[in-house]
Amino acid sequence: MKLTTGIFLALALGATGCSRNRNESAGETLPAPEPPAVSEPAVAPAPAPAPRPEPAPVAEPAPRAPKPARAAPSARRAEAEVPAPAPPEPAAPPVEPLPARQATVQEAPPAPKPPEPRYAVIPAGTLLQARLQDPLDSAVNLTGDGFRAILDQDLVIDGEIAIPRGSALDGKVSHVQRAGRVQGRATLSLQLVRVSARDSSYALQTALRTFEAQASTKKDAAKVGIGAGLGAVIGAIAGGGKGAAIGAAAGAGAGGATVMATRGDEVKLEAEQALDFELTEELRVALPR
Repeated sequence: MKLTTGIFLALALGATGCSRNRNESAGETLPAPEPPAVSEPAVAPAPAPAPRPEPAPVAEPAPRAPKPARAAPSARRAEAEVPAPAPPEPAAPPVEPLPARQATVQEAPPAPKPPEPRYAVIPAGTLLQARLQDPLDSAVNLTGDGFRAILDQDLVIDGEIAIPRGSALDGKVSHVQRAGRVQGRATLSLQLVRVSARDSSYALQTALRTFEAQASTKKDAAKVGIGAGLGAVIGAIAGGGKGAAIGAAAGAGAGGATVMATRGDEVKLEAEQALDFELTEELRVALPR
């Protein structure tokens, strides 16, 4: 059935093509007759159309910026490696000057207070055992001369050493009198005026310590007797008994003259001699802290 239909369509198409070729060839040889002019009835002209309103001008869009060309891979990589600029730091607020009382530098904490000093009171009547450092002589020293000594023993008050052994003592010769030729014995008066202990010095007052030379009466009598005896011996040799009496008187006179020409003994104190001095006023000294 399908085959028959196809054959039929092929024949029809072939006949149609032949007829079209004939007509085209005939048209080329003979001109086509012009159709008779036909008078057309007069037609009134149509009214002119009303003018259309012109559309409002439309603003042309701004030309688009050309797209930037793609950067090369190396350029993009370089841009990626460059760090982005840091944002600008905010401006520091203005600093207002502090008031004068607040502008002071903070002071260091105060150092701890040292312990309170302690003192010992040495009552009046206390004996100071001293040892002379200088020799003294009534025939040499004068009133007002000074001398040196040291404390020979610790001075203990209430179980604590108030003045240690070896502390320096200063004294003065308060009065001196040389021995007389006939009458009067030599005297020497001393007292302490200052003590130095533990880097401090203290004035003090002590009673006078007076030293007096021994009496020379026996010595003077012996000198006169010796003179009289010698005179008697000499007189007896020269003139017998009467001469002895005269010689004795002359010898006694010579012995008396010797006594009058000779001074008595002087007061002499050697260095390192131990002496005691009594305080007449209480003494306040510092104790170690």
